Amino acid sequence: MTLPVSAITPFYFERHEVRTIMLNGEPWFVAQDVCATLQIQNVTQTIEKLDDDERSMFNIGLSHRDMFDNRVQEINIISESGMFTLVLRCRDAVKQGTLPHRFRKWVTSEVLPSIRKTGKYEHPVYKPESHELFTANDTSNLARLIWHMSHNFRFKQAWSNGIWHALREVTGVPSPQPMEVLHIPHIARECERIWAVIERLQSAMVEAERRTIRQLVRKRENVDSVMGEIDSLLTEASQSNAFMLTDTLTRWHKSEPGQFAQRH
Repeated sequence: MTLPVSAITPFYFERHEVRTIMLNGEPWFVAQDVCATLQIQNVTQTIEKLDDDERSMFNIGLSHRDMFDNRVQEINIISESGMFTLVLRCRDAVKQGTLPHRFRKWVTSEVLPSIRKTGKYEHPVYKPESHELFTANDTSNLARLIWHMSHNFRFKQAWSNGIWHALREVTGVPSPQPMEVLHIPHIARECERIWAVIERLQSAMVEAERRTIRQLVRKRENVDSVMGEIDSLLTEASQSNAFMLTDTLTRWHKSEPGQFAQRH
C-alpha cells in the first residue's frame, strides 16, 4: 500500500497493544495486534476471509522500523470495516461483558473519535473540573494494590515510584493533583498490564534460581555457559512486549484490580 502515512500510533486495550496506521486520513489496524487482542490464533487465514478492500499489506520502511519487528518488512493491516468484521465474527460479539464486546465498545467510544479528532489516539488529558475526587478509602486501596505489586522486589521504592508514574501517565493527572473516580477503570486496566509484566519477570527470576541450583551448585556445570543461558532468559523477559502477553494472570492477581475498580 502506497497511500500517504500521517501517523502510526499504538493504543492499549487492557493488556494489549493495538497499533493504528493513518492512511489517507483513514485509520487502519495492524492485523496481528487485533487478532491477538481478540484471541484469534491464525492471522493469515482469518484476514483472507475479509473483502479485498478491508485488508492490505503495509511496507514498514525505515522511518517506522522501531515500532515493529526488525526482521519484518511488510505487515498485514485491516481497515476499520475489516476490524469490525473480525470482532462481529467472534463468539458472543454482541453479549455485554465479553472480550469482543468490550473491545468494540472501547474502539467506538474512545479510540476512533480521538483518532478522527486529532489524528491519533491520546490518553485523557487532565483538566481540573468539579469531578468526584478519590476518597481516603480509594487512595488507601490503590496504595495497597501498588504495595502488593512492588513489595517482593529488592528495589521496592523504585518499583512503587515507577508504578505511580505509569498510573499518572495513563490518567493524564500530573502529580500532586488528586485522582478522580472517573479514572478508576483506566487505573485498573493499567494495574493489570503492570501485573502481567511483573508475573513474567518473576517467573524468569524463579527459573534463573532453579537453573543456578540445579546446573551450577548440584551438577557443577560450566559457569559461563549456564550464566549465558540465565542472561538470555532474563533479557527475553525484560524485552518481551508486555501488551502482547497471552499468559493469564493468576486468579488472585486478576481479582485485586477488579476489587479496586469496584471500590471495595
